[in-house]
Amino acid sequence: MEKYYTKVFTSAPETSVDDLSPKSSERKDKRKSPPVLDTDIDDLPSDPGERKDIMDYPANQRDEVRRRYLTKDPCQPYGHNFKQISKESGTRRFNRAWFDQYGSWLEYSISKESAFCLYCYLFKDEVRMQGGSDAFMKEGFNNWKKPERLLTHMDKPPSSCHIIAAQKCEDLMNQHQSILHALFKQDDKAENEYHIRLNASIDASRFLLRQGLPFRGHGEKEADANKGNFLELLKYTGKHNEAISKVILKNAPGNNQMISSKIQKDIVYSFAEEVRQAILEEIDHGVFGLLVDESADVSHKEQMGVVFRFVDKSGAIKERFIEVVHVKETSSIILKYAIDELFAR
Repeated sequence: MEKYYTKVFTSAPETSVDDLSPKSSERKDKRKSPPVLDTDIDDLPSDPGERKDIMDYPANQRDEVRRRYLTKDPCQPYGHNFKQISKESGTRRFNRAWFDQYGSWLEYSISKESAFCLYCYLFKDEVRMQGGSDAFMKEGFNNWKKPERLLTHMDKPPSSCHIIAAQKCEDLMNQHQSILHALFKQDDKAENEYHIRLNASIDASRFLLRQGLPFRGHGEKEADANKGNFLELLKYTGKHNEAISKVILKNAPGNNQMISSKIQKDIVYSFAEEVRQAILEEIDHGVFGLLVDESADVSHKEQMGVVFRFVDKSGAIKERFIEVVHVKETSSIILKYAIDELFAR
């Protein structure tokens, strides 16, 4: 095969000395981002000074981490001996009464002896976009000479960073207002309505099959006085059941009313499979006879009716109709092929 190909020789790319230097390899290694690993939600640090940046958590886990911090108690060590910090005007320390004054957003780090804002930490990525600083998020606040900074941080105008972060925390915990929850709720509602609509169609089909009544009418338009047994029975059922009436016919989506002729046939075929399975269980691998008769339908198509005749477990002789099979002709060989195909199914 080599004679059909032209060999092309390519030289290896030249390697410079700079490519082999340690600095070059270090630059290549820096381009490789470390794999993102899932975080153990049950082992999050409580001390705000020991927490890692919220953006360092995997993107698909950040809301879970935020929710866990919001559901657990904030880091407010009432019994801690707060460190005194010396200033020009004297020594001052954190006042534990501030925990009650400012609520659950105020936390104290024992490791850094500083105050932190839980809300701003959890949503610091959005807060920074609004011009927030790291005083209550990363570095910590410990200028006890100016305790009014705590009040200023919390009571700025509605567009302040802290107010935005607090609103985001409230929205996160209020799942009834989240878009995702609304979608799940809408999906559950649609699924429940679908089950009610389908069961109504199945019940109507079960009644008509048990009574041996036809399904379709001569006309099934809205203006027709009698739309056939299936639709009229479904309408009658809705009049006597408000829950069903709300989800069927006109109150159902136009493409999901569960009343088309194809849907009716699918339901009937499902019932037929259940009946055939019950007959086979009744025979229970016993001996049975086969009764076959042919007749033409109203369209003059040849068809074959198949009946099983057997003795059940109580000794009673029973005959069970199995199926009507359309055949091309009624010769013995064609009927045999049709029976073999029926048994194969």
